[in-house]
Amino acid sequence: MKNRAWMPLNVGDYRNDTSHLRAMGHGGYLLLIMHYWSTGGLPDDDQQLAVIAGMTEREWKKWRPVLQAFFHHGWRHKRIDAEILYAQARYEKRAEAGKKGGKSKGDAKQCLSNASSNAQAMQKHTTTTTTKKKKEDTPSGASASKSYAFESGIIRLVEKDFQAWKAAFSQLDLSGELVALAPWAEQQGPSRWFHAVANALNKRNREVKATKDKAQTDPAFRWNGIEGAA
Repeated sequence: MKNRAWMPLNVGDYRNDTSHLRAMGHGGYLLLIMHYWSTGGLPDDDQQLAVIAGMTEREWKKWRPVLQAFFHHGWRHKRIDAEILYAQARYEKRAEAGKKGGKSKGDAKQCLSNASSNAQAMQKHTTTTTTKKKKEDTPSGASASKSYAFESGIIRLVEKDFQAWKAAFSQLDLSGELVALAPWAEQQGPSRWFHAVANALNKRNREVKATKDKAQTDPAFRWNGIEGAA
């Protein structure tokens, strides 16, 4: 993570741990921990620390013992170090999820592209509801029906397309979603239902994935106080 522009701060915990500081002490300490958060540490040099804390050398000499009590040897701060590691882990987790999400979108587009060549073939089997019922009542209709991996109303998918959709929309119970979409698909008509349903499934898949990710993600981490030297 290249940039940590946002630093968590729990005001209540901060005030409890720094109630003994005066305005200059608060200003210096906040500048020190903000620099620490942004860069990953502080220099062990009084002149540089005075500049970071916004103090003159005389002011720094007075406040140094008070502020140093919040840090460990070498101006290390265990709590901030832990928060930095946590922030880094969350960043990497989100980056990895983003890569997977991008791959899922690519798979969905590829699925639509591969399946489009079969749309016309399936449309030949799609007529009015009355005609479909008649065909399904005949032996030849029953035989044709067996060639579909899924069939509900106007939605008819051969094995190849059904498996492709199942892989692309892995967050869904595909059969259940298709059954629910069947009445709506009828309204789209023979020439439009295939792509309309695919787009609806793609949207629904993203929504379900986003909901699952949100439930699994840890609550936004917060500043749990300023830890003093052990």
